[in-house]
Amino acid sequence: MILFIFDFDNTLGDTYGPYGEGNIFRTKTLPDVEKATEIYEKYRRWTDDIVVYPKLLEEYGITDARKFFIDAGMDKQIFPDVVSFFQKLRQYQNIKIVILTAGDEVFQQLKLEITGIGKLVDEVYVTRERNKIKHIKHLIDKYKPDATIFVDDRINLSESHFDTPVTIYEMDRANKKSGDNIIHNLDELPLEKILWTK
Repeated sequence: MILFIFDFDNTLGDTYGPYGEGNIFRTKTLPDVEKATEIYEKYRRWTDDIVVYPKLLEEYGITDARKFFIDAGMDKQIFPDVVSFFQKLRQYQNIKIVILTAGDEVFQQLKLEITGIGKLVDEVYVTRERNKIKHIKHLIDKYKPDATIFVDDRINLSESHFDTPVTIYEMDRANKKSGDNIIHNLDELPLEKILWTK
């Protein structure tokens, strides 16, 4: 069995794009964009870059976060290659798909629900820790895969951190990097090679 672990923000979802939460908070909350940005930045920088969403929503005066984000278009946040790639993976029996994302638990779950991407995976795992090593190890212990593929836009770990085969791909949606194991969309993952050799 092959375990695919994907980060969400800027790997599967365009967090900084027009339907990303930063842009939504800055442009869809208050008439004064400068004030809206000031509020967003105040909370976004709290504790390891993780937003304290209940306080943020309260300061913006948002009482129904789900409705607010749907009305703001957050359901369009998923990058165009993601759904078709996950549907392709779903055709294989020996694959598990997990989203491992760092952030506010309530907000990350809400985001995955609104975008619909949570329905296409076996598990959603949310942590407040940016360092995902112990969480990847936990998922490997749980699923006991023959091989693991990890895709994230922030790589702060290496294959040497793990006792089992883990291949790490860095997602660079901005097309600013190149090299081994750097991809710019999910279709660049060498899926045939991964499935054939594992």
